[in-house]
Amino acid sequence: MRWTLILVALAGAGLLAGCGGGGGSSPGAALAVPWVDPDGDAPYIGSLSVNPGDGSLLMGTNTGLFEIPNAGGTPAKVTGKLKTPGGEGDVSEALVARFTGPDELIASGHPSGDSTLPTALGLIRSGDAGKTWESVSELGKSDFHALARSGDVLVAPLYGQAQILLSRDGGKTFEPRVAPMALVDLAADPDDPKRWAATSESGIFVSVDEGRTWRQRDPTPNVRLAWRASDELYRIDPGGPVKVSADGGETWQDRGSTGGEPQALTSDDAGALYAATLDGKVQKSEDGGKSWTALVTP
Repeated sequence: MRWTLILVALAGAGLLAGCGGGGGSSPGAALAVPWVDPDGDAPYIGSLSVNPGDGSLLMGTNTGLFEIPNAGGTPAKVTGKLKTPGGEGDVSEALVARFTGPDELIASGHPSGDSTLPTALGLIRSGDAGKTWESVSELGKSDFHALARSGDVLVAPLYGQAQILLSRDGGKTFEPRVAPMALVDLAADPDDPKRWAATSESGIFVSVDEGRTWRQRDPTPNVRLAWRASDELYRIDPGGPVKVSADGGETWQDRGSTGGEPQALTSDDAGALYAATLDGKVQKSEDGGKSWTALVTP
């Protein structure tokens, strides 16, 4: 079965000014929280994804990819190798990564500092949870800052632009779509790849025709999304309020709060939600966002 992937190049709060391609701040500087540098390049925490093989979390930040045990604990940095005809080197920081199966990842971003790789990695993939990588497409051309999937379609909005690329062959070839503006996050209905919800600096937009047309549904800026089931679209607003929509983003109901400033939101196959905030805290909810427990505490 081919996976549908949706990759989004973000340009929300801090993202238009960020994405420097190297991750953290000054070389050798000691960070209070090793797995995120709030003074480095945005996105500070670009992704959070659950490995369906063992339930561990993979968090992509501006200092690296970090694995978090399913029971929580200190994140462990994962550094992989990418070899291409155009160069080779380490990849870890400044990556956004999503699992597509047990130990199977897709990602995008920038290579580590000492590398002969192009500064934009396009779409890459790994079959061993990030230890080794190979190029799929767009190497040296595209930088995607969010990844999602639904059905058999791959969608790749371009960083800092209101342009989206859609693929039906796993990212080898693309057709164009237009976003309402540069995006902060995007999610797709897991049961209907034509239904998308996207967020931006100007609010939340929805599409029901595979991104051909859009309607704005809410003015709240810089929201993070996770579409767990067709009738469960979750969001975290600035400051931490959690809401859920049963109708694809048309209306919303209040749930709980994570506190802090949200950076990434995801869910697992069992229905649990996971959220990462700017301070490096990672939390889990098993009741649809009503209450949260800490997995990682800075």
